[in-house]
Amino acid sequence: MIQTALWLPRYMHEQLKSEGGERGLGEEIRRRLEYAFKAAQAPTDQITNEVLDQLKDIFRDLSGDDPWHANRFVYDVLRSAIDTLLANRRPSGEGKPETKARLQALYGQKSAEEIGRIIGLVAIKAYGRERMGQAFLEGSKG
Repeated sequence: MIQTALWLPRYMHEQLKSEGGERGLGEEIRRRLEYAFKAAQAPTDQITNEVLDQLKDIFRDLSGDDPWHANRFVYDVLRSAIDTLLANRRPSGEGKPETKARLQALYGQKSAEEIGRIIGLVAIKAYGRERMGQAFLEGSKG
């Protein structure tokens, strides 16, 4: 390890210190830098980036007094918009057979919809654990 000095705006220092909790400021900075490096190295393509940017715009346009997760009508609007974006980019072919084989080797001989549900549920659980851990750390500060 190498120690370094870094000038930060006061608000950023306080936020990093707060979010670092028991891990500490330095560990929080390291964690965020590692995440940024991994994200920069993650394979991306122009179409995926375009769809993600479109999703961000849609979420921004729909955010208001009543967020999508609190209002069924806004939720339905968002879901329809996402379905439309994905349908616009629906592949005409099957793609590489290795991709399907890899996913079915990991998740069993299931349909694309079943595998998608599994992946979604795993993400929900993982993010839920992360939120619970963050809430625990914040509660233990007081």
